[in-house]
Amino acid sequence: MITEPLDTLLFTEAATSETLEDDAIGLDPGAPLPLHFTPGEAWSPLVISFPHVGLEWPDDEPRPRPSVDFGRNADLAVDCLYPDAALLGAATVRARFSRLLIDLNRAPDDVSAGLVPDHPAPRPRQPPWATTGGRSPPVHNRGLIWRTAVGNVPIFNGTLPYAELRTRLRRYYDPYHRALEVLLERRRARFGYAILLEAHSMPSSVPGDLVLGTFEGGACSPELEATALAALSAAGPLGVSLAIRLNDPYRGGELVRKFGRPEHGIHALQLEVNRALYMDEASLQLRPEVADRQPHDHLDPHGRLDRLDSHDHVRPATPTRRAQIASKSSSPRPTSPSSPDPSVLPLALLYRVRSLVAALAAVPPRLATAVAASGVPCPPANPALVASSRGTAHFGEPLCRRRPRG
Repeated sequence: MITEPLDTLLFTEAATSETLEDDAIGLDPGAPLPLHFTPGEAWSPLVISFPHVGLEWPDDEPRPRPSVDFGRNADLAVDCLYPDAALLGAATVRARFSRLLIDLNRAPDDVSAGLVPDHPAPRPRQPPWATTGGRSPPVHNRGLIWRTAVGNVPIFNGTLPYAELRTRLRRYYDPYHRALEVLLERRRARFGYAILLEAHSMPSSVPGDLVLGTFEGGACSPELEATALAALSAAGPLGVSLAIRLNDPYRGGELVRKFGRPEHGIHALQLEVNRALYMDEASLQLRPEVADRQPHDHLDPHGRLDRLDSHDHVRPATPTRRAQIASKSSSPRPTSPSSPDPSVLPLALLYRVRSLVAALAAVPPRLATAVAASGVPCPPANPALVASSRGTAHFGEPLCRRRPRG
């Protein structure tokens, strides 16, 4: 339960005073905080979640840190594409720990019986991107707990007792989900609706530059989906074209599925960004155009992003390294005589992301409360879900059936 009255928090305090107390997110006493929270500089209905940017491993974790490159198993530095999020009114939540510990964007029972043999009811799923176009890739490793890292590198020997899995859920997974639940309900109490934007990145081998996922229309209103697509499609002053895709190949993971309840005023969307547009995928170096827009307090004295430790090597480009990057880094996409200068593409990406955040933070109520009259029935309003201003919503009920798209 939230300890402070919601009406006091929402209507008398500045947005910058918003906090997430340990007891509000169900954190065990003395347990490490599994997330970084940044309030918006003004109130808005928007919360942005970065569940896959974490690169840490808990000091008190009984299993040793896997000897793999954590950066290559993360949506590395995707939060660097949102430098103006707080200024635009969005509250942000960033995971601290690696998804190799536990994947925050998977269902809590998405585990293999072979990996957790004493699990009472394991329900392993195909990856979220395996549900489009009838494809069924042979991937059985990307659930709640990974057996191998990217590149099929073994990271897990033997099995994981169910008791150990429950500890990871309680200490890292549940508090992150609870934090989003608290933040969304605060905004619904204030505005009558709330919006969750899940921020992710994808390898350049995946088609497209930007993929918007709305669970095929089930996780947000059609009007909000159209607003997001319009913001992402705006070429802006640079006039650069980026390839935008909708629900293909990513339609949204567990957080979009779980929190997207447009019929109850909670909307969720997911944005996947082509990683090569903002970093060199081989060296994991941020492109200068992106690095230059990071606040100075984001960097350590050596010029690295301050949340990275000695095992991880993503850094913004210093002036000396900038010339090295320009001479040997791969371009975000193959160039041709008619292609834009590669240095323009990161700027175009930053413009599109900022346009999306600004549009969602300022979306009018009529777009957030409208639900298409498609003839597809939704479940009736659940009194336990539509909470009072002093309570919190309960998420996780089945979605409306997918609305047909024209």
